[in-house]
Amino acid sequence: MSSPLSISKEIANSTFNKRQHPAAHDFKTTINLTDLDLFTKGQPIKEFKEMRDQAPVFWHPPMVGDIEPGFWSLTNHADILKVSSDPSTFSSQMGTGTMMTLGREDRRHPKLWRSAIDHMLNLDGALHINLRREHMPFFKPDYVSNLRVKVSAKITALLDTIEPKGECNFVHDFAQQLPIYTLSEILGIPEADRQKLVTWMEFLELAQYIQVDQMKKELDAEHTKEPVNTEMIDMFNNMIDEMFEYGRDILNSKRKNPQDDLLSAIANAEIEGQQLSQEFLDGSWLLIIFAGNDTTRNTLSGAIKLLTENPDQRQKLIDNPDLMPNFVQECIRMISPVMHMRRTTTCETQVGDQLMGPGEKIVMWYGAANRDPSVFTNPDKFDIERENADKHLAFGIGRHTCVGKPVALMQLAESYTQILQRFPDIHMNGEWKVAPNNFVHAIQEMPVKF
Repeated sequence: MSSPLSISKEIANSTFNKRQHPAAHDFKTTINLTDLDLFTKGQPIKEFKEMRDQAPVFWHPPMVGDIEPGFWSLTNHADILKVSSDPSTFSSQMGTGTMMTLGREDRRHPKLWRSAIDHMLNLDGALHINLRREHMPFFKPDYVSNLRVKVSAKITALLDTIEPKGECNFVHDFAQQLPIYTLSEILGIPEADRQKLVTWMEFLELAQYIQVDQMKKELDAEHTKEPVNTEMIDMFNNMIDEMFEYGRDILNSKRKNPQDDLLSAIANAEIEGQQLSQEFLDGSWLLIIFAGNDTTRNTLSGAIKLLTENPDQRQKLIDNPDLMPNFVQECIRMISPVMHMRRTTTCETQVGDQLMGPGEKIVMWYGAANRDPSVFTNPDKFDIERENADKHLAFGIGRHTCVGKPVALMQLAESYTQILQRFPDIHMNGEWKVAPNNFVHAIQEMPVKF
């Protein structure tokens, strides 16, 4: 019998190709989408527009110090739709669907690197469909409808807590708490352990930055001969160890004593007739913690900023609550909480005007596609009556459409129905803080007053 599946083992020594055809667009720019600090101001909308207008398929150089070649950056809606809809030509499994680079072997985190690869988002074909099928019962209409009752009660309790204050950090007191509660209910995580997920999530959002910062410190130390301060990386590693140890314990317990929850379904899932390898259990745990929480949390917070900046749209929603579903879709379009996904070409192909060879990397920027004027009229305007707001690509498209989409939409609609009923004047009361991360639009602080 073959060994249990591990994508990370298969691609650990993979190499990817430089561009094999001339660039179709003559575009010179200083834009650097691997600069994590660029994203602390929010989505780089101006840079995306410049690229979309002048080079919608743009050969982007690699991150400083990266041993891999650069990648094609896609910024228009049609091209991203095409790539997302053709997994046989544009593979998630060949080089991962999430990581811009596999990085140097000596800089790969011993636990985080493999886990960031061995999960459902990085599978193609039947492997992806079979594992996805195990998740589906927990996102069907009947399940979501029953979950809505619990979520609604939790929202009420959270708002009861903040009401006497008149102001709060919306991220810490609400947007962080609700998705963790909802996710824990789906997964079957004991209530006493749920705040651990909040702490782990904060560290995961900073993982990119911590690792890049540590690399810079080590490079500087080679010149200055000064010892490197490892306090932050040590704290980070300890937190990652704790997260994976907990995940392994709870998944192993669900494998032995399955219950009616998603963790039990994952723990007992089979691929090609075998239970998931430890690498895939670790990866599934990481994916659930990150994807199941982060996107909803950041859309909840980002919506506050949109309502503050657009009081006419806020009043329109208060006057006509039937606009809530479209309001939610327009918020997701404007915020685009997952900023990019990755594909790798499997053969000679063409995207837009650009020829590509096999083994070339492609990064799809959803925030750019969701403001493409060829699809969305006046795309930078927040319009809760926009007729095609749901044509955004923020949940992905095709086979890799986010499986948790129905739960995310439910949480957002339930939250803002109650928030605007109780605090119709809620608004930002100071500066927001966004993590240095180019994978998720990670809002860390959102001061509000009501």
